[in-house]
This record gives sequence, structure tokens and C-alpha cells, in this order.
Amino acid sequence: MSDQQAIQDREKQIATLRELRKSRHEERAERPPRLLRGLDAPTVISKEEIKGLLKAEYQNLVVSLYLQLGPEKVAPTQKALARSFHSLQTRELERRKDLIEGTPKAQKEMLTHDLKEIEELLAQYYVPHDSHTLIIFKSAGELNRVIQLPVHATDRLTIDPDPYIVPLEMILEENERVLFLEIEKQESRFQIYHFGQRQEQDRIQSFVPSDRVDDSIPGRAQRHRLTHLERHLKATAQQAYHLYNDSSFDVLVLMGEERVMHLLEEFLHATVKAQIIGRIYGSPDADPRDRKSLIENALRDHKADREIKAIADLKEHNPSEIARSLGSVVNACNLFLVRKLIVSGGFHHQGFICKEHHYLSLEPTDCPFCGKKLVSVENLVDEMIEIARLHAVEVTIVSHHWELLTEYEGIAAVVYAPVTAT
Repeated sequence: MSDQQAIQDREKQIATLRELRKSRHEERAERPPRLLRGLDAPTVISKEEIKGLLKAEYQNLVVSLYLQLGPEKVAPTQKALARSFHSLQTRELERRKDLIEGTPKAQKEMLTHDLKEIEELLAQYYVPHDSHTLIIFKSAGELNRVIQLPVHATDRLTIDPDPYIVPLEMILEENERVLFLEIEKQESRFQIYHFGQRQEQDRIQSFVPSDRVDDSIPGRAQRHRLTHLERHLKATAQQAYHLYNDSSFDVLVLMGEERVMHLLEEFLHATVKAQIIGRIYGSPDADPRDRKSLIENALRDHKADREIKAIADLKEHNPSEIARSLGSVVNACNLFLVRKLIVSGGFHHQGFICKEHHYLSLEPTDCPFCGKKLVSVENLVDEMIEIARLHAVEVTIVSHHWELLTEYEGIAAVVYAPVTAT
């Protein structure tokens, strides 16, 4: 090791010790703990924030926790959340034993402090509010992020140099952010809809005289009024483009009078226009229908269409390029031959896995790469989807038209080379 490297390691250990002393002082002097203050942050997370988590460098190990908030866990008298966390912690400390033993003493102590603070949060302070999943990212004072989501995720705890964000990315991919745009001739209202919540982002107001055809008004006056409307719609299209570039939304739902919407679409940038998944015709001011229901209907139809297209696309491939049934797909995944994975959302099968080498099995054998005994998992398909996403495989989870996967026994994959089931 060079002198410069030794100096850097020494300085890093000193900084960690300072952080640990500071954390202990705050813990003695102040309640609730620092992690609890993370509850004041926004309850959901954006894709941009996820990128920021991955780009950041952390001096200490990062604890990533995903806890499903089922009825059996949220009973306060039994402290079920803390018990679930403790069980996950025991398994992960054993799994990451080599990593933890190889870290400096100060970082080990900081990890112990972080785990203790999470357990304290769950046992004494945290109260679920209309959430199905709790996510915590913790690393000393550098990272204290608490996220509450109204969707389900599998229980998991990891200890790594970086946050474990794959399950969170999967959740965001399955729950797209919608830009809901209400268009009137004199006003456009921009709202972001995500996880059942609507939030106004912006509005554009313009003076637009009536542009209805009137034979008594000269054509010049009519063109003047139409110009006002076009300017308003151009400004609306431009703002939609800015929001899209800022990653504020994934898909777009439009609501407005049919003629006005057609005019607007002429001005929308091609990348934004391609994200339109729903058009609701009628004056927004005069339409009493619940906006949440309208948006959810558009999302449901959009997802159903994608499922039908993905399953139909299987027919376009040579039969030798399709792995059907769980055994064949598992073999294809182990050989890294999968291009596309399509699986029924209700598919469930117990199995075994080596997380280090991304090896899946239906039988309790040893990993052929490291020789260690495979770890039992409740649902092998969840692990398969996670590994597939890590390897940039296109994944479609079918929740509306699962019956179309019956001939494939609930799961199929497009592969680079033929695979036989075991």
C-alpha cells in the first residue's frame, strides 16, 4: 500500500470516528433519533433522487431495508415490525460476515449504531399511515432516508457499500408518474399523479377571445382570435416538454374539448406526444367526474394494452427462441440467455438462490460457482425478476391478462439460444 493510500485510509477512519462520536452525542442529547427526522422528507422518491443516491460516495456501509406492512406486523403491542427487522438483520449479518469483518473498527461500530437506530425507530416511534411498504436507507449522518409507499414489496435487508435500490426501481417502473393535463381555451392546468396522489405542478392562463365561427365577423378578426388560442396552446406544449425533460412524468393523460386537444397535439413535441396514454374529451370545468378514477382507468387500459402486445409478440418468434414453463426459464436465466421475460403477476413458487452469483434453482442444491448451499426463498420468481432487471432484461409483469399466459404455464422468456426444461 502506498503512503498516500495509507494516509487516505487513516483520514477516513478518523472522519468515521468523529461521526460516530457526534451520533452518540446526539443520541444522548436529543430524541427522537436522527433517522426519525427522515420521516419529514417526502414520502415518495423520484428517479432523479435514486440516481443521486447511487452517485453519492459513502464513508460507511449502507443499510437498505424493505418492510412490507401487513396486518400481522403493524400491531403496536407486539412490536412485530421490530421483530421482523431483527430476523432480517440476523440473516444479513451472517451473509455479509466477510464484508463486515474486513471493515475498520470505527465503521463496524457505526454499522452497529445504524442498525440499533433502525430497530429503535420501528419499536418505539414509527406508526404506519396508509402505507403498505416502508423503505429505509441508512448510513451514519450521510444518509437517513425514509420512504413510505402504498404498494407491496418483499421484505429484504442488505448491508453494502451502496444503497440497494433494485426493488425500488421495480416499484417505480410498475407505478408510472402521470402528467394529467386539463386544457381550457384560457387556462391549462398541470398535475402530477403518482401512487394515488395528485399534486398541481403549474398552470398557464391566457386571454383568448371566443374563436367560434361567426359569419358576421371578418376573417381577419377570426384569425386574430385563433392566433391567441394557438399561442396559449404552444405555451402549454412547451411547458409539457420542460416537465418531461425534468423527469416529472412518464406518461401523459389529456382532458379537454376535442377540437382544442387536437390543436394542442399539433404543437406537442414528438417525444411528449408518444407518451399520451389517454384522451378524455369534454370541458374540464363542466365535467364532474372524479379525476383519480379517470387517471386510474387510463393507466389500467395502458398496462393491459402493453400486456397484450408483449404476449402477442411471443408468437412472432421462432418456437426455439421461446422458453416456456418455470424450469426452462430458470435455466435460461442461469445461462444469461434471456432477452425478454414475461410472467404472471400472481406466479408464486418456492425455490433456492445464490445471490452472489445470480444462480437460481428449484432444488436445494449447492451453487456450482462457489459451492455454498443455496438459500431458500419464498418466491423464486421475485428473485428472478430482480436478477433480470439487473441484467437489463425487458420485464413484463402481467396483472390484467394472465389467462393469455396459460399456454406458457404462467411464465415465458425470449432467449438467444434454445433451452430445455429440467
